[in-house]
Amino acid sequence: MNPLRFLSTVFGACLILCVPGRASADVQLPTETEQIASTLTAYMEGTANGEPAKLRNVFHPDFKLYTVNDANQLLIRSGEQYIANITPGKKINRIGRILSIDVENNAAAAKVEILMPDYRLYSDYFMLLKYQGSWKIVHKSYTWKNVDKQSNKILFVTSNQHTYGSTRLNTANHFEEIAIAYDVFKRSGFQVDFVSPSGGAIPLEYIKTSDKTQKEYLYNAAFMTLLQNTFKPEQIDANEYKAVYYSGGGSAMFGVAENKGIQNIASRIYENGGIISAVCHGTAGITLLKDRNGKSVFLNKKVTGFSDIFEDTQADYYKTFPFSIDKEIGKHGGNFVHSKKLGEEFYVVDGNIITGQDPSATASVAHQVINTIRKN
Repeated sequence: MNPLRFLSTVFGACLILCVPGRASADVQLPTETEQIASTLTAYMEGTANGEPAKLRNVFHPDFKLYTVNDANQLLIRSGEQYIANITPGKKINRIGRILSIDVENNAAAAKVEILMPDYRLYSDYFMLLKYQGSWKIVHKSYTWKNVDKQSNKILFVTSNQHTYGSTRLNTANHFEEIAIAYDVFKRSGFQVDFVSPSGGAIPLEYIKTSDKTQKEYLYNAAFMTLLQNTFKPEQIDANEYKAVYYSGGGSAMFGVAENKGIQNIASRIYENGGIISAVCHGTAGITLLKDRNGKSVFLNKKVTGFSDIFEDTQADYYKTFPFSIDKEIGKHGGNFVHSKKLGEEFYVVDGNIITGQDPSATASVAHQVINTIRKN
């Protein structure tokens, strides 16, 4: 797929270039890509929740399933034969996400990944056509493999927030703090998943195309699709992850710390001997985390993040913050520390709590997470 064509669709759904304190016009979502994603989501929901009507609505009348079974035999099923295997009302804990969408005029190809309860990971391949004004699935093929429940997985926590509070001042997730950490983990053999309070697309900011790694991921269609289709908290099994990583950006101040689902996930990872890590404003997300005894996970531990000394506390954007990261960490028994300057790659490791002060510490935090996992 042409990366520029892909970016022209993904950017409308999940990317806003932001400057703190400035408002910009609303972004229009790319209609065709949004409709295709809606069709695929309805398919995933229909199969996961036992809703045959949803499948009938998204299948083209001539839908066909083609696959090869374990006996190396070609299996072909019609839409009605496929739907007949769906038990109405029967819910299955299928975790699905859209990996790619390639659209050209009234035709599209897509790939969806489905993790089943028996830890089979299915790769579903779809062909879609725009038929009578809506996108319909005309063809599906799939393959699968077994996955290890104890595989090395890291969970990135991001935010869906597009503005500072209820204002029209744009904010977003810090792209560098996502892409650089992702690159370190992937190159070290870890799988990375993304979660956000509402799931789906997340806004992005501070993209530096002069940085080779950031530019590489900006034009990486599979990576950008992950950011367009983050998991909802209820889709995550905390037992699968060795660490949780909270990325920053102004968005991280909103909707993350108080989200009970994300709290439960991070706390369970920590209780399982996993690591809690954060960079910059991402530290805001860990402020309310408790251990099994109801105490802060960072009680009497050193923690860093984006300190108030680096904020413009008189600016409109800062006045929307629900709390000060420094003060909130201290309020819950943590020892908040910071360097005197930005850009010094300042980070702190205190047991299984690993935090970085600002974007310059992103790679260091990721490496420390890996080192700690391997020591454990």
